Amino acid sequence: MTIIRWRMRPEMERFSGRDYETTTETSLPANCGCLPETNIRKHKDHYLIDMAAPGRKKEDFTISLEDNTLTLSYEKQEKESGENETAHFLRREFKDESFSRHFTLPETTDKEKISARYENGILTVNIPFEDPEKDKLTKRIHVN
Repeated sequence: MTIIRWRMRPEMERFSGRDYETTTETSLPANCGCLPETNIRKHKDHYLIDMAAPGRKKEDFTISLEDNTLTLSYEKQEKESGENETAHFLRREFKDESFSRHFTLPETTDKEKISARYENGILTVNIPFEDPEKDKLTKRIHVN
């Protein structure tokens, strides 16, 4: 899986519409503006992508694969107007926002076996791959 280091300013600006400072890497927000925050783990035969997305329903996520690009997205559902119509936030630290994250998968990905689950506010995507070292033959040949 191609993991692009956090120096993703051009890509981030294109996807998020935000303009980041270009002075130093430390000038980026703590989570690099990548919402929602995501962990990627590599195991022996698969990757796991864990995405923090609390307060949503599993039906709200769209996961698609085009060529080697995996896209995880969520489209904000409009809330019914009602009692909160007249409420004003005194402090707002979280929002229900739409998002779309893109990941480039390795050529060895078993695309038919990609699976996902949503549990306790975490969307987990399992991406199996074949180990390119698996089929390599190591053999000692005796010289006569």
